[in-house]
Amino acid sequence: MGSEKSAPAQAQRHAVAFASGREADRRVAGVAAAARIVHTLAQAGAGETWLTIGDGAPLAPATLEDIERLRGMTEVRIVAPAEAPAELEAMPAPALNAMAILRGTAKPGDGIVSRYLNRPISQRISWAVLAIPGIRPIHATIVSALFALVMFWGVLAGGKAGLMLGGFLFQAASVIDGVDGEIARATFRATDFGKTLDSAVDMATNFLFVLALTLHLGRHGGHFPHWIGFWSIGLMVTGAILIGWRTRAGGAPLSFDLLKRSGPIHNVVDLIFWAVQTLTSRDCFAFLFMVLIIAGLAEVALSIFALVGTVWFLYVLVTLVPGPRAGFRGAA
Repeated sequence: MGSEKSAPAQAQRHAVAFASGREADRRVAGVAAAARIVHTLAQAGAGETWLTIGDGAPLAPATLEDIERLRGMTEVRIVAPAEAPAELEAMPAPALNAMAILRGTAKPGDGIVSRYLNRPISQRISWAVLAIPGIRPIHATIVSALFALVMFWGVLAGGKAGLMLGGFLFQAASVIDGVDGEIARATFRATDFGKTLDSAVDMATNFLFVLALTLHLGRHGGHFPHWIGFWSIGLMVTGAILIGWRTRAGGAPLSFDLLKRSGPIHNVVDLIFWAVQTLTSRDCFAFLFMVLIIAGLAEVALSIFALVGTVWFLYVLVTLVPGPRAGFRGAA
């Protein structure tokens, strides 16, 4: 297998033993177990990997496709145990755990709400949907976009019930937003296009929610909600344009990760950056919006968003200013 990608000279050789073809075909977080092991060995520099199948059963077409996609420069040979080179001692295939793999898809820049609430939920959703044959990250992105459209309709067209539904769906979309990235990272299908589309849907969801909430409150609360709502929308659109311009100039996919910083907090300035980053992250304000709307404080939520949006916009300007930074502010 893989004659089109030649292995480097004097590269490492490995042999992995599966008791049966069924064991090698077993899907673990959306990828065949055999393909995951091939990928791990390829990343470690293996030039040749022998997969021995104890019962001699042929591997499923989906497994062979996964192996071909993930083998990199590694030459892969699938044989019965007796056909493997005598000098290679086959190691038993290691146990793989889908949930452990999905836990490893968390991002270092996750906010507090995402880390302790959204991510544990989204990883369980990812675990469930990865059992569906043919599932791809784009499917989760489409579901997130559909949540946004129903959310917009609920807030704009409904009364108090619609407003509460919209607040719940805004938070739900924030949770579902993690699923496409988790699927992409767990199945090794992350692409620049996928990252750009995911970020575009995130931006559109935020925009639609604030627009719907502004129009909803404007019908019942005079001009004040319109002023603060459209102020917030203006900041969001301008900030999104700046992020898009900066990522495009750097040749990177559209992403809010450009604004995220990690690393130790050394001083008051670093603490301020951390606080602003935390409070302006989508996971934090989506959860806060849901709580305030359920509590009947939708106008307060919009006012807080206008304030936080102003801080976020200033944060965008400071973050996107070219120049060297160190410590917490310099970590990507």
